[in-house]
Amino acid sequence: MTVTSRENWIFGAQIVSAIGILAIAIVTFINQSNKEFRDEVRNELTGLRTDMRSEFASIRSEIHDLNTRLGRIEGYLRVSGSE
Repeated sequence: MTVTSRENWIFGAQIVSAIGILAIAIVTFINQSNKEFRDEVRNELTGLRTDMRSEFASIRSEIHDLNTRLGRIEGYLRVSGSE
């Protein structure tokens, strides 16, 4: 092997190493960005679930009140109908 050939191999190895390090840096950056995005989406979904739970609790309470009123009306109709 000549000196020029050896220098070319060394330079090629340096290029391959630099590309590998760059690829690792890009993958790490993308993974971190994805993690931040997933955390943001997770927080938004948690907030929506909390809001929905409170809305469903309110709706359940209203339905319970309506059923109670309907029961009273049905009872009143039975009592006034039997007279």
